[in-house]
Amino acid sequence: MKKLFNLQNLLLLTIFCAPLYLIKVNLLNFSTNLLELLALLAIITTFLQKRTAFKSQFLKLPKIFLLGSVLIIFGLLLSILLNDNHLVGLGIFKSWFVLPVIFSFALYLTMNSEKDVEKIYLSLYLSAAAVGIIAIIYKLFGIVTYDNRLTAFYLSPNYLAMYLSSGLFFGFYFSIKSFLQKNFSKTFFLHSAPPVVILIPIFYTFSYGAWLSIIVALAIVLWMLKPFRKNILLGILLLLFCGFLLFFSQVNTQKFTSFSQFSSRSSFASRMMIWNSSALLIKENPIFGIGPGNFQNSYLAVQKYFPPYLEWAVPQPHNIFLAFWLQAGLLGFVGFLMLLFFIFKTLWQLLSNKKSAVLAAPLLGFFLYTILHGLIDTTYWKNDLAFLFWICLFIMLSIKEFSNEQK
Repeated sequence: MKKLFNLQNLLLLTIFCAPLYLIKVNLLNFSTNLLELLALLAIITTFLQKRTAFKSQFLKLPKIFLLGSVLIIFGLLLSILLNDNHLVGLGIFKSWFVLPVIFSFALYLTMNSEKDVEKIYLSLYLSAAAVGIIAIIYKLFGIVTYDNRLTAFYLSPNYLAMYLSSGLFFGFYFSIKSFLQKNFSKTFFLHSAPPVVILIPIFYTFSYGAWLSIIVALAIVLWMLKPFRKNILLGILLLLFCGFLLFFSQVNTQKFTSFSQFSSRSSFASRMMIWNSSALLIKENPIFGIGPGNFQNSYLAVQKYFPPYLEWAVPQPHNIFLAFWLQAGLLGFVGFLMLLFFIFKTLWQLLSNKKSAVLAAPLLGFFLYTILHGLIDTTYWKNDLAFLFWICLFIMLSIKEFSNEQK
């Protein structure tokens, strides 16, 4: 029993339960959710067991990483302080930044080997697969949106697609690892069935942004695996062919027709209107932004400068960069860019090393997907995605340490 109830399993359980942020809990008039309660329990347990490591390991973190994170934190706090809706802003600050960062750092303290990283990958993978199975059940019972898109228990098809897509890369890690080993034929079904369970509901979300981002991100990741490029080239061609089939299947649909013809009422036209409104809001609030949680009201306030909106309920600006600038101010935006520079520079180094390339590959896929899909949607500003972002960042730091030790 002691082996079952330990710190590592608590952390892995919390990761697996990321979608449980949707289950709200009210404790003593304090609003929270099951994911946050699990994360808080894991943080407290980690601190009690590794209190000396908290400070010593924190001081060893890369300076550019610390500076970028501090800029985001200060940018958010200034933006909250100098704008309205303070309680909502502080709630976002707590749920999408403070808890994910501290939890991910606690997870970082427990990663001592590549096997620990693989356990985290498996937890992320199985979480997405479980959501995928539930989503398929929704589809079988015909529980879809008015335009036949799959949402499952999420608020929109894009939300479902973003979580499933993020988990998909960790599933492909096990497929790639199996492919590069001699036992691929024996473990083909084991490593291929769960990705299919994730891919099917992604297809039925009809989120073109997710489809395209997955294909491009996976193709780049496979090409970046330089030591295995000869074996992987066929996979890239197969991936591009599957992408062609996906989009070909949509040729006669109403959504694809309106999108391809850039209809005045298409989703692309709607996003253009949202981005133009966001650009105006940045122009009016370039330094401190509008504060987290204020985009909906600010977006409606500038409607008078534009033709009638195609969408009225828009809690986020459908672009990860616009979201950071508007809700964390210029400081937060610069901090986010610094983190991205650090992330991709580090991943480039890890993938150039044959020993760490495969282990780092799913992280490159995740961050590429986050940025690519983030160009047309808001891939960070949500509880589960925020946790995933910081978890993957700290996993990258651990792999970097393992790589340095091997050298």
